[in-house]
Amino acid sequence: MNQTSTINYCAHALACLGIVSILAGARPAWAQPHAVLQYHGGPVLETFQIYPLYYGNWSTADMNTQQTFLVKLTGYLSGQNAPAFEQPMMKQYGVNQATVAPAAKASPTAVPKILKRADILNIIHANQATGNLPAFGPNTLIMVFPAHGFGLDVCNGCGYHTSESSSAFWSVVPHDVGPTLQLVTAHEVFEASADPAIDNSPGWDEPVDGCTSISFVTLSFGQIPGAADNTNAGTCSTTGYTSLAEIQVYGWTYADYRAKYDQLWPQGWRLYSLQSYVLPNGEVLYNAVWRPTGNIGEIQVYGYQYADYRSLYDQLWPQGWRLYILDTFVLPDGETRYNAVWRPGNSGEIQDYGVTYAQYRSDYDRLWPQGWRLYILQAYVLPGGQVLYNAVWRPGNSGEIQVYGYQYVDYRTLYDQLWQQGWRLYILQSYVLPDGQVLYNAVWRPGNHGEIQVYNYQYADYRSTYDQLWQQGWRLYILQSYVLPDGEVRYNAVWRQGTLDRPL
Repeated sequence: MNQTSTINYCAHALACLGIVSILAGARPAWAQPHAVLQYHGGPVLETFQIYPLYYGNWSTADMNTQQTFLVKLTGYLSGQNAPAFEQPMMKQYGVNQATVAPAAKASPTAVPKILKRADILNIIHANQATGNLPAFGPNTLIMVFPAHGFGLDVCNGCGYHTSESSSAFWSVVPHDVGPTLQLVTAHEVFEASADPAIDNSPGWDEPVDGCTSISFVTLSFGQIPGAADNTNAGTCSTTGYTSLAEIQVYGWTYADYRAKYDQLWPQGWRLYSLQSYVLPNGEVLYNAVWRPTGNIGEIQVYGYQYADYRSLYDQLWPQGWRLYILDTFVLPDGETRYNAVWRPGNSGEIQDYGVTYAQYRSDYDRLWPQGWRLYILQAYVLPGGQVLYNAVWRPGNSGEIQVYGYQYVDYRTLYDQLWQQGWRLYILQSYVLPDGQVLYNAVWRPGNHGEIQVYNYQYADYRSTYDQLWQQGWRLYILQSYVLPDGEVRYNAVWRQGTLDRPL
């Protein structure tokens, strides 16, 4: 079996074992790499509404101009008028859709002064009490716009975003900011959307701060700041958009996969998803998904025994490499092998390898109250039917619901219940017992984005669905294959609108 994608961006390949780096020559300032952003486990405003409060003596004309900019800015973030096969740059951080509420006005006779944090909170709370502003919520960003003459005690001519709790988000941008009100407003909207609970539960690193002085983008409705583009090695964006390109291969031999990786590497493609599976005759085949990611470093190993994998992990850890993908497969004789992909990072990381469910669950329950959340979860089955678990945890405080070893009908019933309650899939994996029974592990996290899934599909049916969804802007979020006892390969897949890199 050797199946490859044939739509839009297709190929098949593999790359290097060890550290691969691209040495670039001199680049203009805007192309200098911002550090690739790291995720810290906190909330992200996937779908949110801005509630603007115009405080003080705003003229009608100025307020209408600012309100029009906010409407068009949120339209941009939601993908309106995006170029074909491109997405707004903030979507890579999980920011999918935004709207703006009608303008609210307050205290038109307020005397201009320097405002402290406590002053801003008093303004917000007073207007919440009268119904002029809504209560805080996980999908709400309150933005206070003080009129001419007001300033902030923390900085001269700036705005900022902050939080009152892990679900109470606000920002303040005075009229007299620089270089322009539009740029600073967009700056704070972008950073608040990716890191809304900054003071209580950090999400992504600040995406704009490292680019403010060297990158801005002029769109049809005005100017927005550049932001670190993780799909292009962290360089500062000058277009406001990132690529929706995706290359996949299905059921490739290692030799073919490796050749393709080596072809794609110098073109700036990096692995998004990697999984191997084993046919009854012992043949190991690979599925892979690549996305354009510039010259981000990537280290991979394939088919390693645990001792060799662990030795390399321990070498890479102090050098600043962290697991991005971990995939275990079991040969017919019961030998367990490891595939792994590392990327640069500094996040904390705790792992389990080949442990029983009881041990895994004990570790999970111990780590949860300490602020650790699942990043990778995989179960695999030994020839005798024993199910073992790999897991990787990273710091975070997101809500999390999990099921282990569920039959499909029970899993699906729970999925349908959780969907209505605002939970979305974070991890999905099936495994097959020796008697052919297919069981499901799943992890959900809070979310309200769209999601399309297929389960137990033959390749032809999966491929037909993929090709239909591609044209509509859906991209793979999860892809997993499993092998039935008769050797038939089946597919599970989850799509989301646009590309979204893990760990969201």
